[in-house]
Amino acid sequence: MNVLKKFGGEQITWGISESPLIVGEKLLVNPGGPGASIVALNKKDGALIWKSQNEKAGYSSAIALEAAGTPQVVFFTSTRAVGLDLKDGRLLWEYGKPANRVANAATPIARANRVFISSDYGTGGGVVEIKANGKDMAAQELYFTKDMRNHHSSSVLIGDHLYGFSSSILTAMKFDTGEIAWKDRSVGKGSLVYADGLLYLFSENGVVGLAEATPTGYKEKGRFRIQQESLPTWAHPVVAGGRLYLRDQDTIYAYDVKEKK
Repeated sequence: MNVLKKFGGEQITWGISESPLIVGEKLLVNPGGPGASIVALNKKDGALIWKSQNEKAGYSSAIALEAAGTPQVVFFTSTRAVGLDLKDGRLLWEYGKPANRVANAATPIARANRVFISSDYGTGGGVVEIKANGKDMAAQELYFTKDMRNHHSSSVLIGDHLYGFSSSILTAMKFDTGEIAWKDRSVGKGSLVYADGLLYLFSENGVVGLAEATPTGYKEKGRFRIQQESLPTWAHPVVAGGRLYLRDQDTIYAYDVKEKK
């Protein structure tokens, strides 16, 4: 199925980049069509379950959570973050402040009833608390900061702190308050993944780093550089089965990072 054609969406500048979200029998995507910006399909046969909203697609992947007693999905579209009722696609809340008009790419991050949404291009990010308001819901902003501006890479939440690239600066920030624990230029602007207490860092210039995931300060364990082609590397690192996988354009590197006993 071509969801753009089926639901009247337009191909966006850098192409649809989200990872589809599966919750129960539903497969949820953001084709960005009129009246069908976000759709829920039956994961077995593609049959439409519901469609909702009107804006064009963003580049962000959706998440599922239960907030204020209601199962919902959060999408970061071209113009705002929205929380939709998982059952029928009804709009529960919206939050437009972290959106920019170029590319909203980072995945929202949720803990309990709170959600962090962020983008770059000078914008920033904020945490909202989802609260019931009678039969409806509202997203109450707890804070907004320009100290965590996620571009193409999402932050990761470890304990009480978010770790992510604020534009080109690796930053540790307290999730609930926005208080900055530390900043470091680290490997340069890039992306990261968390595994076994460590942050695996991958810059768009091919520098790979390893740092402790701790709010007490930036503690680098080592770094190296891959042979890189001419374009920036925006593929994100993956750790699985004791291996670190890195991709640069058409080349994939695999490294053994399993702890030796």
